[in-house]
Amino acid sequence: MRRKLIALAGLLLAPVSNGMSQERRIEYAVKIVCGIPDRPALAEGAYFTAINIHNPGSETVRFRQKLALTRPNQEPGSISAFWDGTLRPDQALEIDCNDMFRRAQVRTRFLKGFAVIQSQADLDVVAVYTAAASPRGAVVDLEIERVLGRRGSSGGCELPDLIVESILRPTFVSPGTRIEAVIRNLGPGAAAASTARLIDPSTFQSGTTPYSSTAATPALAPGASATVVFTLPYWVFNPDASLEVTADYKGEVPECREDNNMKAYQAIG
Repeated sequence: MRRKLIALAGLLLAPVSNGMSQERRIEYAVKIVCGIPDRPALAEGAYFTAINIHNPGSETVRFRQKLALTRPNQEPGSISAFWDGTLRPDQALEIDCNDMFRRAQVRTRFLKGFAVIQSQADLDVVAVYTAAASPRGAVVDLEIERVLGRRGSSGGCELPDLIVESILRPTFVSPGTRIEAVIRNLGPGAAAASTARLIDPSTFQSGTTPYSSTAATPALAPGASATVVFTLPYWVFNPDASLEVTADYKGEVPECREDNNMKAYQAIG
């Protein structure tokens, strides 16, 4: 009994950490692009990122955020301090470029990197990307991405984890369209060769079968990526484009996660 009381006293007197438990923490890494490029990283124009965060649960969620910026020539950029956020059930908020410039505290008109969101409960995190020819110009491109959270580094899984990292703007190649997508292996294990598929859910071959295209994905080491190429026999902007790309759509590669293989792409024609 004495030993139990001593142990209990030790638990009661132990300091309470303000940090988040590694076992419970969920982390979302959201790509950000804000402002007018001051280096040849993107095409000329004005870029905007708006990160929408929603609490789908029945309890209040407290989370924290920081910015991890990138620099040219493969040099790591600065990392901002964390700032806290709170959402009651079904509440939502938005982090826009103005807020990110303020939090980054850097003297530049261009931000590129990641917004990192850490929570102890699941959140809906959706990034909206727009681009224009000038800061006050009309939107020429729009993309919406739902960002999935990860628990810890790999959750004890030693398998690969294939995702569609990005879908590039389609280009016209007579008599149709060429679409490039980047497939990345996020997992700690090597991925065997697989097959990716592109679907145009807005255009149908016959009946209810949408047009699609497949592309071979080479074997990928942990962290490695490859660009795959799809072709469709028509111009996909009619007037706008709506596409979906799925990595390993046949399920040939056992993965740490099977719920993050698809990415949607939308662009204004």
